[in-house]
Amino acid sequence: MGSNGERAARGGQQRAETREVVLAAVRLFTEEGYEATTMAGIAETTGVSRRSLFRRFGSKEDVLFAEHDELFETVVRYMEASPEPPLDTVVSAARLVFQGYVRDPEITVPRYRLVRAHDRLRDREVAMTARYQAAFSHHLAERTGGGRPSLEAEVVAAALIAAHNHVLRGWLRDPEAEGIWERFDRAMGRVRAMAGPLFEGPRGGEGHEDRVLVAVYPSGVEHAELLRRVASAVDERG
Repeated sequence: MGSNGERAARGGQQRAETREVVLAAVRLFTEEGYEATTMAGIAETTGVSRRSLFRRFGSKEDVLFAEHDELFETVVRYMEASPEPPLDTVVSAARLVFQGYVRDPEITVPRYRLVRAHDRLRDREVAMTARYQAAFSHHLAERTGGGRPSLEAEVVAAALIAAHNHVLRGWLRDPEAEGIWERFDRAMGRVRAMAGPLFEGPRGGEGHEDRVLVAVYPSGVEHAELLRRVASAVDERG
């Protein structure tokens, strides 16, 4: 019993948390270069066996973006469970993403520099951004249009991503700058102002059958009489 417990304790100590592995990898990438760093080097630095490291992450690129993947899953689960209106939900989801970046500059700032320096990493970042935009658009379409693709949902999701990334890039360039959350809230406020009318109430003409009324009247008829005739014809047609 004691031996099994000791082995379990040792196994728990050897299994580093995701953040610890990512942080160690980011430091190695920064100090030794991304291309020069190997999974074996990351395993040695973190105390995780190479086999365990490959099983958990797959590649050094996966290590670098591991927290991204975990955050994305958290955001999707949040949106699925949210009872709030769809626009409020996606704005709050964007806030979760932003918080995931700014709460850990020790990782996010050097990762930003690495991404800028390597095309393959930049492609991975772009793909992740596209995943968020698709998730936001899907949620909006699901909650406002029965899941059907919607131009409004696409536009709002794209605006949300653009506003988020605009503020985030400013913070990544200067993490010590004050007022980051105020800037984020202002950006989200602009998205809300643009998006609100798109999702408030039925869209123009929705739920109503368009009708055409053709008015034929003698020349010289008084305006008041013309309006009376038109109103009477509309009333008769219901």
